[in-house]
Amino acid sequence: MSTCTALIIPANPAEPARLETIDAGLQSLQTLVGGNIEAVSAQDWHFYLNEEGKILGLAPNRRACELVLEETGGLFDIYCGDVVALGETDDGGEGNVPEHLIATAQRLFGLQQPTA
Repeated sequence: MSTCTALIIPANPAEPARLETIDAGLQSLQTLVGGNIEAVSAQDWHFYLNEEGKILGLAPNRRACELVLEETGGLFDIYCGDVVALGETDDGGEGNVPEHLIATAQRLFGLQQPTA
């Protein structure tokens, strides 16, 4: 079991994007995205979303698309449903979302900060 700081980006733009400490295990990730997970990798971070998001008619996640475009310079898919972004450890495990990704998300669409 791995506890990490994640960037949660709901597909619903009325719900704030937020930083949250999560259990980064499979069941927790599936609960957060509402189904089986699909991973999308980019540099030193990756995110998970519902692998059937398009089939189920989940709403496009415009903020996740905007973040990917800003961070990578390209957008190769439309991501549907809620997104959970994490970083990677040196051995390839789940890690805290990188600071540069948090800064980009804050600049693009703001983040709800965790409460103590």
